[in-house]
Amino acid sequence: MKSKFGQLLLGGCLAVAVALPASAETITVWSRQTDQSISVLKAITDAFTKETGIKVETFNSGIDFEQRLARAAAARQLPDVVINDSSQVGSMRQMGILDPIDRTKLAGWKDVSDIAWQSAQDGQGKYYAVPISAQAFALFVRKDWREKLGLPVPKTWDDMRKLAEAFTHDDPDGNGKADTFGLAIPASTTRGYASWYMSHFLWQAGGGYLKKTKDGFLPILNTPEDAKALSFVRGLICDGLAQPGAVNATTGDTLPTFRSGQTGMLIDGPYDLGQIAKEPGLDKTEVDMLPAGPSGVAALAEGTSAYMLKGTTDKAAVMKFLDFLISPEGQKIGMNVGSDVTPLVRLPVNTTMDVLKIRKDPRWKVYQDTFLNYGHYMPAVPDWTSIRLLTGDGFNAILSQCQSDIPAQLADLNTKVAAELKKQGVLDPSYKE
Repeated sequence: MKSKFGQLLLGGCLAVAVALPASAETITVWSRQTDQSISVLKAITDAFTKETGIKVETFNSGIDFEQRLARAAAARQLPDVVINDSSQVGSMRQMGILDPIDRTKLAGWKDVSDIAWQSAQDGQGKYYAVPISAQAFALFVRKDWREKLGLPVPKTWDDMRKLAEAFTHDDPDGNGKADTFGLAIPASTTRGYASWYMSHFLWQAGGGYLKKTKDGFLPILNTPEDAKALSFVRGLICDGLAQPGAVNATTGDTLPTFRSGQTGMLIDGPYDLGQIAKEPGLDKTEVDMLPAGPSGVAALAEGTSAYMLKGTTDKAAVMKFLDFLISPEGQKIGMNVGSDVTPLVRLPVNTTMDVLKIRKDPRWKVYQDTFLNYGHYMPAVPDWTSIRLLTGDGFNAILSQCQSDIPAQLADLNTKVAAELKKQGVLDPSYKE
């Protein structure tokens, strides 16, 4: 077993201290978490140590995690395991720090849902992670407003549009003022939020970002399906059915508009259920599946994975830890039921578990059903972040210009994405502009 090391924070920077000896029954786990939520991981590691006798040293950071990991890699002082977003599998592979994982060596691998395992693969279909948590997105609706106006739960894009119009123009809060809007849209270029938000609608329209081929990826942004999705969302913004400033808004801006009663619909993950329960309150809100587009229901799937890093010498201990993370016991501890601290496991990836028997809140069932039946992960390219930022800028430009030529803009964006794929070495050679 390689020796472990201490860490010092000097002036906000991570410094590698003198190496500390560790027994063969100690593994080191780094996680991308805040100081508050690290308590959930500690509960898991404590239970794991009690069951196996293997000790776990942890380190966490909620900011600059990837930079700290890169510095550790340069110093050849990597931990054994990293817990990070599932979307980071491509970029961490590109760093050359991951060991592939033979999932069949995990006792509980068959209990993990097939769609969750998709998030653990690279572009060639090899597994480089173990999924431990999943989430999808659903539609928060002001139930009291909807029922007052006598409108149904939105099941289609047309329903969503009609409900947005009513929430905007028919005074749903009864205060006699024109101060409400149909829905909250985060279409900012910041961190590619416009791309993140549009993903649901692209898939619902039957389009998307990329097509996986046997020789790489082809960009598919210049399609009628993607144009239809952008046209629908742009119509909501340009017709004044979204909150003012939608094209400059992040998710940090949109949640308060729903909670304060400015907007009546919000696409969001389960992590904000607690805040919405407090304001405007569970009696005034409902969680519905995302409305179907021309090609049906679809929603972005996200999650958290555990990665085994190169240089690990005690792989048997690491595999035991990974197995514990996906076991019913580890999953249940990670769900952190009954606490206000953000859980490590939002939706369990272990299919033997019934989320309603643990969380007791039927709203979670909407998220679970959406993930299992309609979830879509972002494409597993080496560097998805670059493409997210690129498409975020492109989509924002389309949503900001109410009379622009959407197909022409998408064709230009498609060319830019192709250039990025070529840069990453994964563009299908059959690509033609």
